[in-house]
Amino acid sequence: MPIKCLLLILVSLFSIPFATAADQGSPNVLFLAVDDLNDWIGVLGGHTQAKTPNLDKLASEGVLFNTAYCAAPLCHPSRTAVLTGLRSSTTGIYGNKTWFRDHPDYDDWVTLPQYFRKHGYKAWTGGKIYHQAMGKFSDADAWDFQYSKGMGTQAPPEAQRYQHGLKDRFENKILARLIDWGPVDIPKEETRDWKTAEGAAQFLQSEHDKPFFLACGIYRPHLPWYAPREFFDMHPLNEIEEPPFKEDDLADIPARGRVMAGVEFDIIRKAGKWKEGIQGFLASTSFADACVGHVLAALESSEYRDNTIVVLWGDHGYHIGDKHHWAKSALWQQTTRTPLMVKIPTALGGLSGKTCSRPVSLVDLYPTLVELCGLPSRDGLDGRSFAPLTRTPQMPWPYPAVITHSPFWHGVNHAVRSDEYYYIRYRDGGEELYDMVTDPNQWTNLAGDSGYAREIAELKKWLPKKNADHYRSDD
Repeated sequence: MPIKCLLLILVSLFSIPFATAADQGSPNVLFLAVDDLNDWIGVLGGHTQAKTPNLDKLASEGVLFNTAYCAAPLCHPSRTAVLTGLRSSTTGIYGNKTWFRDHPDYDDWVTLPQYFRKHGYKAWTGGKIYHQAMGKFSDADAWDFQYSKGMGTQAPPEAQRYQHGLKDRFENKILARLIDWGPVDIPKEETRDWKTAEGAAQFLQSEHDKPFFLACGIYRPHLPWYAPREFFDMHPLNEIEEPPFKEDDLADIPARGRVMAGVEFDIIRKAGKWKEGIQGFLASTSFADACVGHVLAALESSEYRDNTIVVLWGDHGYHIGDKHHWAKSALWQQTTRTPLMVKIPTALGGLSGKTCSRPVSLVDLYPTLVELCGLPSRDGLDGRSFAPLTRTPQMPWPYPAVITHSPFWHGVNHAVRSDEYYYIRYRDGGEELYDMVTDPNQWTNLAGDSGYAREIAELKKWLPKKNADHYRSDD
């Protein structure tokens, strides 16, 4: 068969909407966000002791995108990219303190939930979807209703905080305040994250007269790692295992990358507190998993089970020692890769138990959900719909994921993830290149090897051609 004919057949196949969507009305959307969630979940195998049965079950019921990446490895620019469909390099929103609605070019931008509202949907939200659950950073006017504005877990009594004894040794004052962990002696039902999940559960158990876009944002495992004691008990400290670690991991890293690594991890490790931190993160992730499970159980027992598309995403990953780093805000895989799961009910033609290994970006969620729900396509977005991958997960996909990071108002840095390679380009010209097939831990930087010049040249073609200036609303 001629290639041209084959391509025409493929295009027509992938443009067919899910057959039963028109028959059953517009699908609902359950939009689940989990903050700072890295690959330390069971189904992704980032840590062998992760206990996330609800996330694992969701992955088994839909398509797991195991090569999904954030648009920016920091909360606010990542979430802004998801909800606007625009990259940081387009908007100039690179940090956590600048609100895109203050930008004169985007003050009336129609966001993802607004676009669904525009086309007849009810849009409700609770918890952390935008960078903050309260105030202007929640974009309150874009929703029909905010059912919950709480985030996280209440802190333990002051005397029980910072038991690691390291707070005064951390140079980064934000991290010094946030790096803490420990159990709290309150029932999970009394935590703010659980109440956010409960609000979503109640919504799903109620009657609605039109399709809905329900967003539920769980704050944990964002720092500090406080969680109800039962989740710490699930991960006994004396059984905690340290992940693989390379002592000289930064030896072949450009100077700009070494700066991003910081010093916090080395302080924690030398103080013998690494396992305690691992326990805190695993416990917080298990707690977040329980919150997600509460919402999913409500959907499963509701009348909307067979007509609701579920999307679960993390805004970025998190380093817990990889590259000697203890934070996000870097361009290596552990902080740019994030869990992404899409469950389309079988009644709508969806697949179950499938994995897609093609690189996709969270900025693609806007056009993807628009297409999956049969809404008119939206012009002007940076992302592209990966809806075809929900139907044929391993089809050819020529598009890499592009990640952008510009910390502390300094120059713009990028990463590009293709099927095989991961490329980092720092603002001063420093480079990293990793073969993700043979070196998934990113231990060997190949950028200095002339044998990879062609690969680097191809990856550089995907770097943004224009990087917007930092927008600062306080100027």
